Amino acid sequence: MEKLLLILNFFIVSSFAAENQLTTIESGISFYTEYYPNTTSKFRGTIIFENGSGTTTDEWTQNKTFFNCARQVGSIFLYDRNGLGKSPADLTTSVNNPITAELVTGKLMKILKKRHIPEPYIIVGHSYGGLYANYFARKYSSNISGVFLIDPAPESFQYTDSLMSKLDIESWNKIPNFQLYKDYSYENANKYHLMTSAEVFYQLKGLNQSQLQLNKLPKLSDTIPIVIVSSTQMESANVIKGAWFEKQKAYLNNNPKSKIIQINSGHFIQLEQPKAVCDMLKQILN
Repeated sequence: MEKLLLILNFFIVSSFAAENQLTTIESGISFYTEYYPNTTSKFRGTIIFENGSGTTTDEWTQNKTFFNCARQVGSIFLYDRNGLGKSPADLTTSVNNPITAELVTGKLMKILKKRHIPEPYIIVGHSYGGLYANYFARKYSSNISGVFLIDPAPESFQYTDSLMSKLDIESWNKIPNFQLYKDYSYENANKYHLMTSAEVFYQLKGLNQSQLQLNKLPKLSDTIPIVIVSSTQMESANVIKGAWFEKQKAYLNNNPKSKIIQINSGHFIQLEQPKAVCDMLKQILN
């Protein structure tokens, strides 16, 4: 009996074993990736997580209640975008070649193909990553079975003038990209509590382009559910022009499962309300 339990335990652990690696999609462009297969789930595809602005895979893994619950739902895939966490910077990025939704999602699809990550995908995006997740779902809709947005930046938004003034973006324009990635790296931004990082700066430079790219794509089909969880904190944070919660509703389609709910929480809802967020993720599959 004891031997049988050991064998069963081996297979259970093996079905959830992490596969972490640095994935190179082309010369000079690599990404830190994590894949957690779940061979016992009824969902045979993969749940893809898109981090928020300036964050890493830690925003999904540091709360073990949420992370372990998500792994029970199905196979999951995490990665750090270039210049964040364990992913090297992409030095082709510059003021004239900023970070856009098209660029980010094109790279993501190359990573998924390179690593042979099983389809279909449920794409999960937090904050600014919600904009990328939405673009990914609309661009590659034939590969998508669901969209889950956690306090996403609205499709059409502009930051408030007061926030833009604090960031002082214009002064960054004259700094060469290699110098910016050195002085304002993800590590330095955290170590010295900087207002922002090089990756966030180039992402901000590409915001208008990202929104134009998104508008050129057809809206997501009503056959694909879109579930949104919104925080109460961002409703009163005054970081964008207009009402945060109302603008988020523009993501919704007419799928019977599509909905938006507001939760009493800070911006990182998956860390503060992990069970509630995971329960919403499960609803996409049920």
